[in-house]
Amino acid sequence: MSGHVRRLGPEDAAAFRALRLDGLARHSCAFAARHDEEAGQSRADIAARLERQPVFGGFEEGALLGVAGFAVPPLAKKRHKGLLWGVYVREAARGRGLGRALVLQVIEHARDRVVQLHAAVVTTNHAALSLYRTLGFTNYGLEPRGLACAGRYFDQELMVLLLDGQRWNGSPT
Repeated sequence: MSGHVRRLGPEDAAAFRALRLDGLARHSCAFAARHDEEAGQSRADIAARLERQPVFGGFEEGALLGVAGFAVPPLAKKRHKGLLWGVYVREAARGRGLGRALVLQVIEHARDRVVQLHAAVVTTNHAALSLYRTLGFTNYGLEPRGLACAGRYFDQELMVLLLDGQRWNGSPT
């Protein structure tokens, strides 16, 4: 990939909104968010979101071509976990390592903040599942009908990457 990845700020609100809406329009059933819900947010709302919640963007020649977000649950007993969300790369920019670079940036950001990083991926999204597996994520479950979209249900594979050097053996402690 010849571009660069950086954290988005409030000044990137318009570009983030455009890319996010593109992803939600083209792949509506791959994301938990709905296009109409996101389209209803003002630029100020999006700028505030980018200020408080880390979202990383991948750029080439100044154009935002991909994004990946990171969130930590608000409840104290859940703050040891992070969530990788909203990963999207514009179709014309796929296959050049941008998605990988974005997810790696989220992983790096998460390392000093949480001990594990979670992702929920629609089971038909083979490219994302493959990418996450190559980066060390492991499957810990399946959420049947995890998303409801366009009158259909989509199962989600639940994945985790342990960031503290521990190994998960697949059984409860």
